[in-house]
Amino acid sequence: MAARHLVLLMFSVAWLSDALAEPTVDAPASAGVGSEVAVTVSGTDNPRDFVTIVPKGDREGNYGGYQYVQKPGTFKLTAPAEPGDYEVRVLGADSPYPTLARRPILIDAVAATLVAPEQVPAGAKFQVKWSGPDNPRDYVGIGNAAQPYVSYVYTKAGNPASLTAPDKAGEYELRYFLGEKDTVIGTRRINVGGVTATVSAPAQVAAGAKFAVAWTGPSNARDFVTLVKAGAPEKQYERYAYTSKGSPLQLTAPDEPGDYELRYLTAQSYTTLGRATVKVTPISASIEGPADAVAGATIPVRWQGPNNVNDYVTVLPKGAREGESGNYRYTTHGNPAMVLAPLAPGDYELRYSTGQSHATLARAAIRITPGKLEPGFVAVTVAQGPAAGNAVEIILDASGSMLQKIGKERRIDIAKQTLSHLINSGIPAGTPFALRVFGREVDSCQSDLDIALGPLNAAAVAARIARLEAKNGAKTPIGASLDKVADDLRGVRGERLVILLTDGEETCGGDPAAAIEKLRQSGAAVRVNIVGFAIDDQTLAATFRHWSDAGGGLYFDARDASSLDQALTRALQPAVELVDGKGQVVAQGLAGTDAPLSAMPGNYTVRLKGRSSEAQPVQVKAKATTTVAF
Repeated sequence: MAARHLVLLMFSVAWLSDALAEPTVDAPASAGVGSEVAVTVSGTDNPRDFVTIVPKGDREGNYGGYQYVQKPGTFKLTAPAEPGDYEVRVLGADSPYPTLARRPILIDAVAATLVAPEQVPAGAKFQVKWSGPDNPRDYVGIGNAAQPYVSYVYTKAGNPASLTAPDKAGEYELRYFLGEKDTVIGTRRINVGGVTATVSAPAQVAAGAKFAVAWTGPSNARDFVTLVKAGAPEKQYERYAYTSKGSPLQLTAPDEPGDYELRYLTAQSYTTLGRATVKVTPISASIEGPADAVAGATIPVRWQGPNNVNDYVTVLPKGAREGESGNYRYTTHGNPAMVLAPLAPGDYELRYSTGQSHATLARAAIRITPGKLEPGFVAVTVAQGPAAGNAVEIILDASGSMLQKIGKERRIDIAKQTLSHLINSGIPAGTPFALRVFGREVDSCQSDLDIALGPLNAAAVAARIARLEAKNGAKTPIGASLDKVADDLRGVRGERLVILLTDGEETCGGDPAAAIEKLRQSGAAVRVNIVGFAIDDQTLAATFRHWSDAGGGLYFDARDASSLDQALTRALQPAVELVDGKGQVVAQGLAGTDAPLSAMPGNYTVRLKGRSSEAQPVQVKAKATTTVAF
């Protein structure tokens, strides 16, 4: 019993000794400005006590950058940017923050040197050798009296540092900045020389036609050639191509005829270095078809026209707006174009439409008459459920337009909330999943694989989505993002379902249609669905419909949070199509008995889109619904 009392007494004395211990702080006698200082604290018992560095003799309770002392140990502080005598202080948690311990420290001045060419061309990349403290967040930049830096690179990126010269010629200064308060500790003068460029093309090109543009110039990273209307303000751009693709470049003339100007623009400031005039001449077309056709029949339509990329012949209700959806056939598929007649009788129009702006170049009236039999229906069920066993990649638009509001909420916030709901309840756990995001850097065509392909972890993906932010001024690289899908989903054996969620058009000179075609021709089972969010431009919506058709998928329109949730949920469902004996798709839609496919009576094949090997024959009977199960 006495021994037990002795142990308890010794424990109590030790505890009381620790409890009564005075806080202490230890730090080096000196450190360079802006450097990391390792500070060791002991003897504190309040997790909200904190340690800081202040000028010697500073008023009690004052503090600079600090770290909480949640438990005794070593902490890192950033030394002040100004040299002089300072104190490391441990301050109590509560105002007026009494000093619990202190230790003097001398903050020494440091210097940096910079070695670079005396002159560099405007917009060019060049190397800067530097010497300096290389503290965390130190960086080397180039600036002038108006701007501390025009471009910069962190010293942690390596030595020498690779910088980009400003677009505008003149006298500049290379500067070594401390990460602490952006203090400059080394400079060197540098001259940025002017650069020129030339562009040349045919004096006249037909509307909608592709044409070659030869150019000379610096071809700095992301310099580009653009075609704008004559008299357009400087720095404006429309359709364009990066000079990195070589000379000559291929551009597509707009559908609207008139006077235009080719411009060579620099990447940073969109300064025009060279220009040339181009006249876009009008184009015409003619179209000829039968005066009437039976509902559901194939209409032979003869046409004459420019046959530009993605031009098509379509049949629409009389008076329909340009770009509205209807059965269509690309002119490249032959002449006459074999267009499927609608199932609903009435007055319609055959139209020759341009693939770029969906403008009507020619039209002819046609009347659709009832068939001898009424249409029938095919309901398709898929037992395995949405996306089970197949890979899903979501491509999310986080460009500047996603900062616009619908009601009181920003589009990006609605998209994030809806995607999180989809991840948690719409896609089975463990599904191979990838997330690509574009548009998060100002004036950038950056596209990032945020979540690499792997089994879906809903909590981790939802957390990642919650941290995403759109960036005002960021661009929309739809084509470049679709170009990367094949690599993103490499190794997937089943279907690759790609869902593109966007609220705007391609703005990075990419070719989404070509990217989708390349993806489809790769031999992989792929389906590209496009969800257009708050799309008010019917021409753009029509373009998205054509892209999704080419991708073996469907287009879904969403106007608000509720319809976006519905669109994304539907985009996960298996898609089906009904094919006649000639191989023509006569109907397409989603699996499910609530939305059956409709067709005239006859023998057909039902296919799962994206999985052409999965097909079944079906007989459509008038006014009856036939169910097909996969």
